[in-house]
Amino acid sequence: MAEMRYELMRPQQIIDARDKAPVAYVPLGPLEWHGPHLPFGVDMLHAYAMALEAARETGGVVLPPLPLGTETLITPERLRDRGFRGDERIIGMDFPGFTLASLYVEESALGVIMNEIVRALKRQEFRVIVLVNGHGGPNHRAMLTRVANEQSEPGQVAVFLTGALLDTHPRGHASLRETSYMLDLCPESVDLASLPPLPTPVRTFEHGVLDHPTCAGEPASDFSICPDQDPRRATAQWGREAMVREGQSIAAKVRDALANLRGSAEASGTVRTAAR
Repeated sequence: MAEMRYELMRPQQIIDARDKAPVAYVPLGPLEWHGPHLPFGVDMLHAYAMALEAARETGGVVLPPLPLGTETLITPERLRDRGFRGDERIIGMDFPGFTLASLYVEESALGVIMNEIVRALKRQEFRVIVLVNGHGGPNHRAMLTRVANEQSEPGQVAVFLTGALLDTHPRGHASLRETSYMLDLCPESVDLASLPPLPTPVRTFEHGVLDHPTCAGEPASDFSICPDQDPRRATAQWGREAMVREGQSIAAKVRDALANLRGSAEASGTVRTAAR
């Protein structure tokens, strides 16, 4: 298979890939606490893997994963859902007592960086630019959505956000899903022994692991993770199968975007090549 990793491609390889499929994937996610058992780069690594899976189907190029993401203060209601009083000042996953703070960037800084990257790719004549996100922070996703909307040019360039919180995802953080991804992608980075042994519960406020009920505002009474999303039950096979499905979902959106651009070009009589 032809090289698709942008940082490893020579100029003519990038041009050739663009001429076949003018698609650029931009994976990103913050370096963030994902429990004591997972690496800080889960969101970034997940986004990169999704982008590579999609690019294998659509062609184009995949930029290096960007260790970028923002977060905001957790609301009192969400704090109580995680087992806190509700009056604490907690940003993102930086819970009291955790040994290391996450590397979040300020929201406007994220917007500036992402806008500049998209503008640069547009100058290189990529026509579908896919922001592949690995992070679920609401303000983070809202910022990326604004960038995509502002940078899109109807009939000329499609920029859109995809990735984390696809329809196929149960919401969660550092639970079975993300642990399975890492067991597939980089098993040496996972240390399940740093979590309590079964059947001792894993609790959100103690470990920074969230399941779907917690994210939906319906946590367990003791704030423990439900069994079917317990990270200690994760498998590499589950992670691989989910990653393939996610890549296929993103690829389908890219193919639709390419088809819409081709249709617009044909309608206006501005088609430059069959690929474009």
